[in-house]
Amino acid sequence: MTAASVGRARALWFRCDLRLDDNLTLQAAATGAAALLPIYVFDPRKFNTPTLAGARKCSARRARFLLESVAALRKQLEARGSGLAVAVGQPKEIVAKWCTGMDGVWVQEGFCSEEQAEEACVAKSLQNCKLNKVWAGTLYMPDECGNPPGNTPLLFTNFKNKAEGRGRIRDPVPAPKQLPPLPAESPERPKDAFEFMPTLQDLGYGDEEAAAAAEDDPRGVMPFQGGEEAAMQRLQKWMWEDDKLREYFEIRNGMLGEGYSSKFSPWIALGCLSPRRVWKEAQRYEAERAKNKSTYWLVFELTWRDFYIYMARSQGTKIFLRGGVVGDKTPWRKDPAALRKWKEGRTGDQLVDANMRELAATGWMSNRGRQNVASYLIFDLGVDWRYGAAHFEEHLLDYDPAANWGNWVAAAGLTGQRINKFNTKKQLNDYDPQRKYVRHWLHGSGDSPKGSGEEEDDDEEEPRARAERADKGKGKGKGGGYSGKGGRGKGCRDAASRPGERAEARARRWRKAEQPEWQAQAA
Repeated sequence: MTAASVGRARALWFRCDLRLDDNLTLQAAATGAAALLPIYVFDPRKFNTPTLAGARKCSARRARFLLESVAALRKQLEARGSGLAVAVGQPKEIVAKWCTGMDGVWVQEGFCSEEQAEEACVAKSLQNCKLNKVWAGTLYMPDECGNPPGNTPLLFTNFKNKAEGRGRIRDPVPAPKQLPPLPAESPERPKDAFEFMPTLQDLGYGDEEAAAAAEDDPRGVMPFQGGEEAAMQRLQKWMWEDDKLREYFEIRNGMLGEGYSSKFSPWIALGCLSPRRVWKEAQRYEAERAKNKSTYWLVFELTWRDFYIYMARSQGTKIFLRGGVVGDKTPWRKDPAALRKWKEGRTGDQLVDANMRELAATGWMSNRGRQNVASYLIFDLGVDWRYGAAHFEEHLLDYDPAANWGNWVAAAGLTGQRINKFNTKKQLNDYDPQRKYVRHWLHGSGDSPKGSGEEEDDDEEEPRARAERADKGKGKGKGGGYSGKGGRGKGCRDAASRPGERAEARARRWRKAEQPEWQAQAA
């Protein structure tokens, strides 16, 4: 690889765009660059760090999937004459130290407030160098989604109809065949940065947890291997080799086995797979094999993902606050024991318990399972919905801030739409009538699955799972000018002791909308 002078060099700061195919940020950074420095920074604060109600930012299993994805990205870059410099630390320090004086740093623009705050810190730390943000990673671009991107409708049907009627989806951009060379060595950058890759222990996990995370539970739906190559292999297998797209609409509510859903979401969440590439392959499938409700439904799921991204962009921190978009101040029940049993899959409800044990053991849960366990925590137990969102953030391999927190705040009825309380007994009869799924996860499980189960924090000033502390709960966009953390209000004790009555009171206040699904993840 030929070295180039730092004066004409550029840097590309990877985050949740760990691919070469259809990477608009990579394209923007590489075009016209004499040299390009690709960077990835592992921030220890995003891993084994306590957040909310006993949860952590990231489990060791999810961190392993990320490590695999970054390592795979490095190989892809090296194959095109480049490389990937990796470090452990805070981006505002690492990026500033390595990139000051370059022509610029390019980064994919974050969808949520924590990512945006990180960008602001880096931009402030850079000297004689500009941080260039590129919008990418969505199906629809902001000015082509058919909706005001900064004032997205809170009803999905409205967003979808406008997107399908007025918007357009661009064709994906192919991966570059060759990349600019790496810049000349710098005394500010360690010589081994292009070979270094941290271990789970480097990210703060203990030896025992790291060893457990390295093994795949044989009961899981499938092994998930991080990286763009693994993502494309999954796309090829599920859509083309196994021909599952043809019947996706009919099988999508399954819970057992690898074929009932695409399971693209872990790779999409880290940017190993572009949603526009999935859309393009679905179009090719329609042209070459079949066009039906199933082929439409896969793209429909990707549209849900866009909906939550643009909702997060419109609503800001409101999607992370106890009162949600509507600023509701109804108190939640304080029950650490109930929360712990829910996390460990020991509530006594078979469907809930089986799904929660699957999540703890594998980092995966079906769409059907997510709807039911969320409804149970919120309406049957009356526990603060954010505690469930934080637990999902810790464990889900396909964790995405907009999709995860957007789904949870909607499930709690805090976006102003209809509440859907699931009858888990009926759901069990409808979707697991022969009890194959619950037997698969509950039979012979005498020990609690590993996972966070500590008591919830009563102190509202403890770090939230999305670190939304800076603006003290002030949101932006539609939904009113709610500010604060959601006070207890009058009659707290009585209301907190009757979660069912509170749920009914909430339900009477919200206007009706379409039946929601746990979208954008588990597709």
